[in-house]
Amino acid sequence: MNRQFLLQNAITTYGIESQEDMMLEEMSELTKAILKHRRLDEISQKGADGSARRANIREEIADVAIMLDQMRIIYGDTSENELYKLERLAERLGLE
Repeated sequence: MNRQFLLQNAITTYGIESQEDMMLEEMSELTKAILKHRRLDEISQKGADGSARRANIREEIADVAIMLDQMRIIYGDTSENELYKLERLAERLGLE
């Protein structure tokens, strides 16, 4: 199935406001997963559990990426904004 078609269908089916809410929820879940990973690493609970936490973070990143793609469909292409931000970052890092 075509990714763009699928994402547009989700927006049409659930509505913009619902997908905005889902975006916020997915970002929150990613934030929580990263914070949990950092907190448990600080108290030296690494090992297999750390691997599971990293897998959970990857899953949450995927959810956020899918929702970001839907936000780009709703609000428009972000390529120019991203290029500007990357150029500014390169300047700050002394790479330009």
